[in-house]
Amino acid sequence: MLNKILEHKTEELPSLERFKMLGSKVVVEMKKPVLASFNLRNLKYFNEIYGTAKGDWLITLMVDYFCRENKKSILGSMSYVDHLLVLCEAGGDSDEEILAFYQDIADRFLERVSDHYDRVKIHVECGLYVMQPGDSFIYAQDNARYARRSIRHSYSNTVAFYSEDLRRRSIKKASIIPNFEHAIDTDGIQVYLQPKCSAKNDRIIGAEALSRFCDEDGEILSPAIYVPILEQAGIVSRLDYQVLVKSVELLSKWRDDGHELFPISVNLSRVDLLEDRFIESLDHLVEDAGLDKQYIEFELTETVLVKDLEMIIAKMNHLREKGYRIALDDFGSGYNSLYVLGQVPANVIKFDRGFVLHSIQNQMGMTILSNLVNTFKEIEFEVLCEGVETEEEKQKIVSCGCDVIQGYLYDKPLCIDDFEKKYIYA
Repeated sequence: MLNKILEHKTEELPSLERFKMLGSKVVVEMKKPVLASFNLRNLKYFNEIYGTAKGDWLITLMVDYFCRENKKSILGSMSYVDHLLVLCEAGGDSDEEILAFYQDIADRFLERVSDHYDRVKIHVECGLYVMQPGDSFIYAQDNARYARRSIRHSYSNTVAFYSEDLRRRSIKKASIIPNFEHAIDTDGIQVYLQPKCSAKNDRIIGAEALSRFCDEDGEILSPAIYVPILEQAGIVSRLDYQVLVKSVELLSKWRDDGHELFPISVNLSRVDLLEDRFIESLDHLVEDAGLDKQYIEFELTETVLVKDLEMIIAKMNHLREKGYRIALDDFGSGYNSLYVLGQVPANVIKFDRGFVLHSIQNQMGMTILSNLVNTFKEIEFEVLCEGVETEEEKQKIVSCGCDVIQGYLYDKPLCIDDFEKKYIYA
């Protein structure tokens, strides 16, 4: 059966169903069967720039390189318009040798593409799964896909092997939205507060509200895991609103108890800003609580400014005019147009930890950081440095003129009870 299939390797690829049927018959004759799942990242953009005919050429070239001309391939099929599945014989090769083999093919393929079409950067994603006796092709295909998706946002890795850890992480990601919905319905969204302290006297002058919720096993999930998923699903506004509700409740409670207030910052996404009803809802929430709007600070990341700039700036101006504070988060992590930042109606600019740490490594970096701080202060920005962990880092940052510091040097994000015991009712 294996030899018969190899005779037809260079012909038109079989349908996915026939691929699975033939593969299940031939896999029993193979020493080390590997199912490979391939995808071309940026193909949609490539089609927009060069046209769908060139895009079809690109897919044909992918099939040629990874299937027809691949000496280890046995059988291939398109599982989607730009997803290729290939059954391969790894023989006695180690996993490292298999990775190197497919990395070499990918490098040659990408070099061929860039020689002809260099306006769009195409990336190959390849997931590999070593099939075990008794594995169904559906199971193998899922595992190869888990491996491929593990590098979908990577620009340094092209090929990845499946592992049980990958499957567990993929299943956990798939459970994010159901767990989030449950947390919303059961008041399970928790707010943690991290203090912001004056660089001059170390006194607390603000706090950032950070969300948390638990999975089905009671494990607290990291925002780095669930926020991108909620953004992609278009429901992150529900999270942002819950954090704002709890922040307003806290400030109202502290006010009623006679304590001095300071601003609490909450995150806003571009989805929030572009939705008029969301802005109206948050404004009604703050007004109904009788809270001075200067104690609510909205944090926006630099990426918010990438698209719809005029509309975003108009919405930010609207919030400023109502009396809210606005902070621009993660400066130095991506978007870097000082011209655009000069148009942003923000009160605060937050320097990203990675940018700060890189800057304080040498005198040149210190000079750049100091000049940036002075520039922002001249246009009436308050400057905050994030992620400060040591006294040495603090002293260098203070020497550059930074106003406010946030980081583990002062405290980690604390649950509300712990934060209140330490900073409000101490």
